[in-house]
Amino acid sequence: TGTGKELFALSIHSNSRRSQENFVVVDCTALPETLVESILFGHSKGAFTGADRAQDGLIRQAHKGTLFLDEMGELPLSLQKTFLRVLQEHRFRPVGSQKEVESDFRLISATNKNLEQMVEEGKFRGDLLYRLGAMTINLPPLRHHLDDIRDMVVFYVEKVCHRFGVTPKKVSDEFLKYLMKYDWPGNVRELFHVLEHACAAGLHEETLFPVHLPQELRISIARSLFEEKRSVRHGGTNGSDFDLQSSQFLSLKRFRQSAYSDLEETYLRNLLTSSSGDIKEACALSKLSRTRLYGLLKKYNIRHQI
Repeated sequence: TGTGKELFALSIHSNSRRSQENFVVVDCTALPETLVESILFGHSKGAFTGADRAQDGLIRQAHKGTLFLDEMGELPLSLQKTFLRVLQEHRFRPVGSQKEVESDFRLISATNKNLEQMVEEGKFRGDLLYRLGAMTINLPPLRHHLDDIRDMVVFYVEKVCHRFGVTPKKVSDEFLKYLMKYDWPGNVRELFHVLEHACAAGLHEETLFPVHLPQELRISIARSLFEEKRSVRHGGTNGSDFDLQSSQFLSLKRFRQSAYSDLEETYLRNLLTSSSGDIKEACALSKLSRTRLYGLLKKYNIRHQI
């Protein structure tokens, strides 16, 4: 889960002849059982208590555009036969109506379940699965296509900044390098949450740097980088090297000190790059006094302009 199914579906829609029409998302896990028919197919006025006006369903709203059914395996079995007819005829009756309406839409569906097994268990219709299987695309976890992170970051940062009502931010090379060193167990969903945090942390900055990432993520990445350096220093990661590293494993206190130092040095180097070596501007960006900044630069032997 979290592999970016909706983003992938939106990309298909945006690069198709239907790109100027609606892209309608249906989260099948969030459909209330008592209202699912009305939500999908719409209803006529007076169809049920509270239906004081006619309402188009999501399928009709996708007319000429794309309908994305997320977690298709959660679609109620009682509705699957009706939905199969919609796929075949592109016509259906809203709840409480005697007239059929038309909807010409492209369907993209996604699931993290084994639908073939669900068919065998009688939980999913085989004829609907056959109809859905015209083309199947397996989305790998994010850690298997890290080269796509740059494009995803640009897309999501722009999206988040738009929501925050601020100018889209630039991202530094160090920021991207940090993201590409992480394993992303939560996939694209986790990446989006991390970028939300970064945009909030750097709300008044023009460029995002590693210091804007969540602390736990920075520590995890710093540890990974540290272990890589140790591995290179010891000539690899064979059995004997592993034993050597295990016997010399850092205490938590020493690891924190080492990770903090790595992050602090990276921040300072990015700070000087962002300010083009101008100490006055660097002090303004970092909220550090000139004396404190000079002290830190000396600590890490970082050259700078005077």
